[in-house]
Amino acid sequence: MKAEGKTTMRNILITGATSGVGRALVEKMSRTDRVICAGRNRDVLDALAKIDGVADTVSCDLADPAACRALLEGRVIDVLVNNAGVLPSREGFADLPVDAIDAMVDVNFRGVAHLTQAALRQMQVRGQGHIVFVGSSAGRFPHPGATVYGASKAAVSLFADALRAELAEWRIRVTEVAPGRTRSNLYRDAINDASDELYDAYEPLEPGDVADAIAYALNAPAHVDVSRIEIMPIGQVAGGGRTLRRDEMKTVK
Repeated sequence: MKAEGKTTMRNILITGATSGVGRALVEKMSRTDRVICAGRNRDVLDALAKIDGVADTVSCDLADPAACRALLEGRVIDVLVNNAGVLPSREGFADLPVDAIDAMVDVNFRGVAHLTQAALRQMQVRGQGHIVFVGSSAGRFPHPGATVYGASKAAVSLFADALRAELAEWRIRVTEVAPGRTRSNLYRDAINDASDELYDAYEPLEPGDVADAIAYALNAPAHVDVSRIEIMPIGQVAGGGRTLRRDEMKTVK
């Protein structure tokens, strides 16, 4: 199947737009659509505003339900990409700070639910739309040090499945893209030397790889719902059973 369903410019709201997958998706989709960037870093948002195709930038705290609803006021959204997420700590659950638990639940799931509900109400009026959730392999397979983070992503995955069942007759598409290890700032606060521990010795996905997967789903023919995409670095086995370092990968001479 060739993904080429888009025929007109769409208004695409991307959360977590200031770094990683979100920023890569902004740069990709702004070439063909009108993009609205939501994030917390005002300086980066100001830089994104200079990109042709970026229609607006908004500083928003997705942990605040009122802010989520306000983000949609006065804006027509054809596509919502729920990309923002936090992982403030990788402490074992017994030692996980309360504020870290609350942040992951509030941003990774509650904020997603509130923003999706606000977008969905206007999509139903028009009888079309597309909601994308950026999940994680941690939402499907257990990872030590990611108990609440994994639970929040598992909640998003089931939420997407249930929402897809509810919305079938509305012609509103629902997609979950669940990547494995991806080079991003997600682990910056949780691991002091995340670059060395998670990335330098391995071959992770790049943010653009995940953005390409999202774009594929967005550009599929209108009658096609790309329900779930799971992508992994070639050296990472789904479930975390094996994650191979660069020097463990076989080479043929």
